[in-house]
Amino acid sequence: MGRLPRLERDQVGPEARAIYDTYLKERGNVPNAFKIFAHLPSYLTTMIDHYRTVMFTGSVPFQRKELLFLHVSRLNACRY
Repeated sequence: MGRLPRLERDQVGPEARAIYDTYLKERGNVPNAFKIFAHLPSYLTTMIDHYRTVMFTGSVPFQRKELLFLHVSRLNACRY
């Protein structure tokens, strides 16, 4: 099965570049999943909205949610 390459900041259009800049400023990196979704900027924007809702609302702290992402990724032999 083929894989899509992860797009770096210099390979994306202005809409995705603005998202990359936000994440570089907020966390110092752009998650790999975002670099894949950047192939379709409308999907990336939708995914960002979903991600922010999941990660920044509710009573579970952000860091615990990140650890859960990593754990589930590892259980599924998936690079997060």
